[in-house]
Amino acid sequence: MKNLTTTILLSLVIFSCQKEESHNHTNSTASTSEDFSQKATIPDGFITKNPLGESISVLEARSKNEPGKQMIVEGAICGMLEPFTSNRAMFILGDLSIKTCDKTPGDNCPTPWDACCEDRKKIISGSLTVRLLDENGTLKDGTLKNVKGLNAGRKIKVHGVVSAQSIPSSMILNATQIQLL
Repeated sequence: MKNLTTTILLSLVIFSCQKEESHNHTNSTASTSEDFSQKATIPDGFITKNPLGESISVLEARSKNEPGKQMIVEGAICGMLEPFTSNRAMFILGDLSIKTCDKTPGDNCPTPWDACCEDRKKIISGSLTVRLLDENGTLKDGTLKNVKGLNAGRKIKVHGVVSAQSIPSSMILNATQIQLL
């Protein structure tokens, strides 16, 4: 399972950040090719605007990647063209140091959260997977894309517990609550 999680994360990052030779992002509908119609059901109060408390960066969280550890991590939903999965309640959270296209003067990228101008190694080492589990510890069905304000590029804080499936090269945080920033 650990190898599968690592493979999925690396594949998503590598294949979603295809940089065109001219850096002209003409395919702004690429993320709509998947079916995101089934939304994940989330518990009341799971997504909030109320402060969760002091947070650490994604980079700091990765350095404390210890299964069972609780933490509050701040970052942005970014790092790839489509940071949400279409049929599971999970997404990629990137460190705020990742240079997304909207931080590049003169870049008119229609998907600025994909960070296609950033070095892929920095994206991989500066991101983690956030998951929402059900009461049985199973990954919830449905996407979190556009659920109660969660969308690509959004800055958030995630309170969660590091998954037992988390490994040094691929951190997984099981979310217990998300704060919209």
